[in-house]
Amino acid sequence: MMNGADRIEFTDVEVIDGGSLVLKCRIGDKIVHVPPLRMLPGTTISMHGTGRRGTLVLERDLARELGLV
Repeated sequence: MMNGADRIEFTDVEVIDGGSLVLKCRIGDKIVHVPPLRMLPGTTISMHGTGRRGTLVLERDLARELGLV
C-alpha cells in the first residue's frame, strides 16, 4: 500500500470522454488523458460517466507526467 505522500487527489474533475482506452478529463484549466488502470482507490469518476464530475486520485509521479503538479 502506498502512503499518502505518493498520491494526489483532484476534486471537481469533469469527464469529457470515456469511450476509448484512456479517460479524457478536464482538471482545472487542463485537459488530460488518464489511463484507467492508473487511477487509485478513492477515485469516483469512471469510464461511463461522460459529463459527470468527481474525484480523481493518481500517483504523484503520473500527475507530474500529465503536467498537473
